[in-house]
Amino acid sequence: MQYIAIKEETDANGETHFIINAIPLKNKNKTVVQKIPHPTGSDTLSFKTLEEAQKAIERAGFAPINPDGKKIVLKQQKLNANDDKDYEKQILNLVHNKINSSNPNICQAAISVLSEFPTEENFNILFDKLGEENDQIRKNAISAICKYGNLLSDKIIEALSNENWVTRNSAINCIKVLSEDKNIDTEQYIKPLIKTCNDTNAIVQSNALTVLGIVWQNYKKYNK
Repeated sequence: MQYIAIKEETDANGETHFIINAIPLKNKNKTVVQKIPHPTGSDTLSFKTLEEAQKAIERAGFAPINPDGKKIVLKQQKLNANDDKDYEKQILNLVHNKINSSNPNICQAAISVLSEFPTEENFNILFDKLGEENDQIRKNAISAICKYGNLLSDKIIEALSNENWVTRNSAINCIKVLSEDKNIDTEQYIKPLIKTCNDTNAIVQSNALTVLGIVWQNYKKYNK
């Protein structure tokens, strides 16, 4: 379990705020649409209460460290018998039940919905789907992963060494998509791709060579 530290700060008006690290997510217009709590985030989120900060960290798939240094493992709150408005939990439970459906169309749709819930658990599921035999399932997983750009760069590079050649090949395709975004650090993918050009699988080798050329072109274009 990864932890995120909560900092307690007091502003000029004497009001207390609880600050946590976060990573900004941008849309195609480069506008920040959401911030997600993350241990290595370069941005921040501010909350009025400690409980709000703790819950935000838990929803992102991490665990909080209180301002006093105490690590906290939050317990999932139980719904009241008459409370049917925890929509996020209901949707996630439904999607998790459908994600491994034997019907590829259902699985594809579930993957698309899962991308709306950026947690460590869900990211792991998406990376597992990079090795699926069904082409459209893999494409949906790639699209979902690329939605989060630099946030998942380490996991993408790690996937280049996966024992499943289909997963390795899908990771290369993730890099191809991300290299088209000028806000992505494409340099981090060059050395891993060079190494992958010697992959034991000929299909992976070929794709790595092709994408390496694309990444290099985009790297030069965006780093003039």
